Amino acid sequence: MRLRPRILLAAAAALGLGGCTGPCQPIDSLSRPGAASGRADFTVIAALGTSISAGFTSGGLVDRHQVHAFPMVLAEQTGHALALDGSLGFTFSAIDHDGFPPLLELKSLSPLVVDNDGRVAGNPTNLAQPRAFHNLAVPGFAVVDLADTSFYYSDPASPRYPFFNWIARRHGSVLDQALGNGPTALAPPATFFTVDVGSSEVLGPLTLGNDSVLVSPGAFHFVLQTSLAPIQTGLAIVNVPDVTSLPFATTFPPFTRTTGGAPVALIGEETPGNPQPLSAGDFVLLTAADSLAIGTGFPLGAVNYLNPSAPGNGRPLNQRQVLSASEAVNLRATIDQYNAAIASVAALHGAALVDLHALLAYASTTGLRFQGTTYNTRYLVGGLIGLDGIHPTDLGQGFISNALIAEVNATYGSRIPFADLGAAATATASHARRGGREDAAPPWVQGLGPASFPWARGSAVLP
Repeated sequence: MRLRPRILLAAAAALGLGGCTGPCQPIDSLSRPGAASGRADFTVIAALGTSISAGFTSGGLVDRHQVHAFPMVLAEQTGHALALDGSLGFTFSAIDHDGFPPLLELKSLSPLVVDNDGRVAGNPTNLAQPRAFHNLAVPGFAVVDLADTSFYYSDPASPRYPFFNWIARRHGSVLDQALGNGPTALAPPATFFTVDVGSSEVLGPLTLGNDSVLVSPGAFHFVLQTSLAPIQTGLAIVNVPDVTSLPFATTFPPFTRTTGGAPVALIGEETPGNPQPLSAGDFVLLTAADSLAIGTGFPLGAVNYLNPSAPGNGRPLNQRQVLSASEAVNLRATIDQYNAAIASVAALHGAALVDLHALLAYASTTGLRFQGTTYNTRYLVGGLIGLDGIHPTDLGQGFISNALIAEVNATYGSRIPFADLGAAATATASHARRGGREDAAPPWVQGLGPASFPWARGSAVLP
């Protein structure tokens, strides 16, 4: 899928994608000049959707990153203050300390270790807010959750459960809360909505190494269209990225070499007890890291690219650690059909359609440039994806925010100023090299196993 021309033009002009090689002028703040609404009304903004909208990153949700989520940026750029204490302005369920689950942390470069050991789990700080939050996005949110509360609290063991308790707070569906239905709903109700759905449905299977999407494209289209029918105001819908291009799937290659230098495939289980060499189209997932570190997945005597001191032991990776080429094809086909449904519903509403699928594809291949640096999706060094290999960094959210603003402006004739990405483009988010040059090789990570990825356990997963 190609980036739509107006996104490219806006990005080139505002973000530096078009070749800014030196210190670029920052984008003017909201006060220089003010936002103009055009045909939209940004008096009350509500966000519905997944952990992407919620600001989840590096394995957890925490206030210092929540404020960079794209609905928050849109609210700021249209004149709303963010209310960490849940008082006035654009409100959200703020999680303190190191987040929940505690955020992953880079512990060592030699050897490279990433985990959340020793970090302090956070809690919401503003549960007592009497009215609904403006950001009602919930990690693990699925399309059925827009208007139906049946699955919000049905499984206390689900990783979604605490988030629904902290964000929806048993006050009715998130859509009803945003529409102002009920004594604890938004008052006045939302005049502009952002919606992102579909990512949870495909990221769940990805993290479990299969293509078992539980919601068919036809059902997805029907539920999305009927759920959003009550929205008669401004609307921006974000589509579904190709999750197989995320570093969760792309960090570890399915090939290594023998001690003699010849290429050789890693080994996985196509079915239990049936080890097979992997193919070029197979994906070794980040959850395989601990196994790879001890030589599992590598043929006997083969070079272990993750830990050369532990040569291949000949044991295969299990099914949950590998997404096969055919499973990846099926996931992509589902994503394409979900996105066709999203485009159809957006057209029905005259809504802004934010092409996150195309933006991620561009970031994964060409890379996104800002102030002379090229950022991409490579694990640890790309700057756009956090330590969980799935969720955007603050900088990644900034690029999504400006793509959203470009589409809203084009659709509604508004003049919302672009966000300044300078604060998020720190050394820790940088590609580390200027001019778009690639590093010699991606880093291989030790210490990342299933315990580091809580959303990969069970059927309810975090996107």
